[in-house]
Amino acid sequence: MLSTKDFFKTKKALPIIAGAGLVITILIIKLQPGLSHNPAERPSTAVSYIELQQYKLKPEIIGYGIVKPDLSLQAKAEVTGRVIYTHPALKKGEIFTKDTLLLQIDDKDYLLQLKQAEADLIATQANLTEMEINIENNQLELELATEKLKVREKEYARLTKLRKSGSVSQSSLDKEKQNFLQQKQELQQLKNKQTTLPSQLNVVKAKLDISKAKLEKSQRDLERTKVKIPFNGRISSVFTEQDQFVATGAPLFDAFGLDKVIVNAQFPVDQFRLFAKNFSREDQRNNRNEIIPSMSQLLDSFALTAEIEVAGGDFSTWTANVERFSDDLDPQSRTVGVIVSVKGSYKHIIPGNKPPLLEGMYMKVTLQGMPIQSVALPRFALHEKEAFTITTDNKLLRIALTDIQYQGSMAIINSTLQSGDKIITSDVFPAVNGMDVTPIIDKATNKQMNKWLGVKK
Repeated sequence: MLSTKDFFKTKKALPIIAGAGLVITILIIKLQPGLSHNPAERPSTAVSYIELQQYKLKPEIIGYGIVKPDLSLQAKAEVTGRVIYTHPALKKGEIFTKDTLLLQIDDKDYLLQLKQAEADLIATQANLTEMEINIENNQLELELATEKLKVREKEYARLTKLRKSGSVSQSSLDKEKQNFLQQKQELQQLKNKQTTLPSQLNVVKAKLDISKAKLEKSQRDLERTKVKIPFNGRISSVFTEQDQFVATGAPLFDAFGLDKVIVNAQFPVDQFRLFAKNFSREDQRNNRNEIIPSMSQLLDSFALTAEIEVAGGDFSTWTANVERFSDDLDPQSRTVGVIVSVKGSYKHIIPGNKPPLLEGMYMKVTLQGMPIQSVALPRFALHEKEAFTITTDNKLLRIALTDIQYQGSMAIINSTLQSGDKIITSDVFPAVNGMDVTPIIDKATNKQMNKWLGVKK
């Protein structure tokens, strides 16, 4: 009889083992109790939210630009000569008040020219007076010669009659005829002179104008020897020094004005387009009645205001005046330029808090329009131009937003969202349309929104 160990070594054992395993497997499956499925409800997600409200907000847009002086001067010599005086403080960076004498060029030659011009003017004025007297005398002589001619003509006629009766000799008649002809010739000469005298008078008057022009030029050349700064300004470059000979047109110094600076701030086209939609439509319609409204009229109708501050610096802001829009669009940066100005920055300096606005400073410019009714939400509540809202039955609803105006930490929406909408402010992942949510009021964000909007509660 085979043992169990020997049996497993035989060829018959393998099929028997395989069959037994199959039978056991079938029994296990058959004898296992059936699985019961208990469908569980999907859990609701707790979310924080704020309820949108409508506010009267001033839309604003932020741009950046470089400070430039409104006035700049490249002083050049207007006369030729040697520099005989320079202001002791004429150095780069120095500040001067208007009409301060900074340079003087030797004026001796120009004084001589002025004396010569004055003498020429006096001589020409004397010639004019003499010519006017000659014209008056000519008129008197002409009247007298006319009377004399009448007398001679009568006398010649009388002697002619007497000659016919033999009362006077032929020689007496011939002598009177000669006197008559001489008087007639004298009258003609005076008439000819009367014709030419006005032309001579005009020539003298023209010479007088030339003399006056030469005198005025001499006076201006003399004044040009003194170089003054025409405004309150700061020196940026100096090109000459005392005892140096300068020719007409030679550079002397460069300066820029202190009373007013300008910033050509650049704003993104897309954001500026949305900002411009807030301009008063009523004022725009009024402007259409004019053929070409001026820039000042447009700006007055838009009621734009501006503030500037040093970009990236912890300094006070400056109130700026909106001057005009730039005349072109930057094709590379796709920005629109708006030129703003600040007056008297040097008069209101606060060390460490409000520095003077210097050329080349990089400024942040905030442009504001008239207040409009809008809803606002925090920017962190946006999800790639989408907002997650809560429906009336506490479901999550994703809404695509259009025409978003970014304003600091807020986003202003004039369409798509309305007052009363509930906006989710907490992170939700995954955010699936229709998923159940449990709304919890976000008091901290409400408080922060009131602070941003200046609402006191």
